[in-house]
Amino acid sequence: MRIHIPKSDVDVTDVLRVHVERRLGLALARFSDRIGRVIVRFTHADGDASDGHKRCRIEVGLRPQRFDVEDTDVDLFAAVNHATDRASRSVARALEQGRPRMHKPNAADPPGANGQFRAGRRTEVGAPPPSGVRRGKR
Repeated sequence: MRIHIPKSDVDVTDVLRVHVERRLGLALARFSDRIGRVIVRFTHADGDASDGHKRCRIEVGLRPQRFDVEDTDVDLFAAVNHATDRASRSVARALEQGRPRMHKPNAADPPGANGQFRAGRRTEVGAPPPSGVRRGKR
């Protein structure tokens, strides 16, 4: 996962840069093998430097999708914290939706449907029976 913070009209200090990298590293670490590049952009909220509100926009390149999250606050550190939390939740939700879901057994399903068995152990066809199990007449 590569984090890129391009230059903008908002002054990005070294302390802020380290904070962004640390927060994103912690928030997105569990997804790092699926994330290509993360771009963090800082701008003035209304395009007006006198207002004081600043926007933190995070673009997460999740293979094959891209997510944009943003937060606006007077304090850039607070905006980074909120935006990284949103990014983490968005990535987790996207990966969860892309995961195949297990079929929940229905009362109408026959025993053994979808790997669900009502009783006994699952055995391979033609495999010897588990110990203690007899086949044939009693």
